[in-house]
Amino acid sequence: MIIGNSENYKNFLDYLENHILLCDGAMGTELHAVGVYGCLDAANINNYNRDKVINVHLDYLEAGSDIIQTNTFGANPIKLSSYSLDDRTEDINKNSVSIAKQAIDIYEKKTSSTRKNFIAGDVGPTGKLMEPSGDLKYDDAVEFFSRQMSALIESRVDFLLIETMLDINEALAAVEAARKISGDIPVACTLSYGSSGVTLMGNKAEESGKILLEAGCNIIGANCSIGSDSMLNIAKKLRSTQPDAKLIFQPNAGLPVLKDGNTTYNETPDIMARNISQYLKYSPSILGACCGSAPGHIKKIASLI
Repeated sequence: MIIGNSENYKNFLDYLENHILLCDGAMGTELHAVGVYGCLDAANINNYNRDKVINVHLDYLEAGSDIIQTNTFGANPIKLSSYSLDDRTEDINKNSVSIAKQAIDIYEKKTSSTRKNFIAGDVGPTGKLMEPSGDLKYDDAVEFFSRQMSALIESRVDFLLIETMLDINEALAAVEAARKISGDIPVACTLSYGSSGVTLMGNKAEESGKILLEAGCNIIGANCSIGSDSMLNIAKKLRSTQPDAKLIFQPNAGLPVLKDGNTTYNETPDIMARNISQYLKYSPSILGACCGSAPGHIKKIASLI
């Protein structure tokens, strides 16, 4: 078991008791905008693209983000193997934390800011279906997640953010991996639900939230799949069934629209901020945004909280 940084973990959770923290927005579309394609996680070990990742983090910090997520959404051994990079799993994840820390250091020196900033170790799905729907065994998933998480925890992230999960079983494998490595690192987990509150694998928000809390999550919620208007329904479901839980929500900037051969999203920063303002009545602990969002969206949400 890796010990991690117990005091920092406690400080983060204590801070959440009295603050709503603002997470950042999309990383992928921001990197695409500056010419980074292919394996985005590999940008962490490419000296030229590394600076571009730093600049994305800086843009979000300057927009008002309290939390920046490491550029590691696809940095598990299974996804990295598609690029013959599975042997670089540890390097990619460790470098991502170093990059995030560097961005915070640059921001603090540039602005003389005394705002608390936190780093979330971002952990996305493996890209494989779990048994019995697919061929990924539960124990193997735990092992794959453990390789990624060990590197993130060793590098001193403030918490783990397991996100965009469509299958509660894969989410539980990720949570188990986290808890095998560290008993006290804060763990947040978000599933991607449809507007009705059910994932593509048939997991309901009300049931999934309870299961994740019992498995050892500190923070539960939803991200991706739907826009900020539709995700409000998920917020209502989770708060009504888990009145004392810490909640996190990161909706897309609306639904994707193909325009002139390019994918765009239909929620402007003003629209998203107006919708997000309705989340406050459900006492979230962390708010942010997902696909299609940009620093402009985060800046508008920052004005709310």
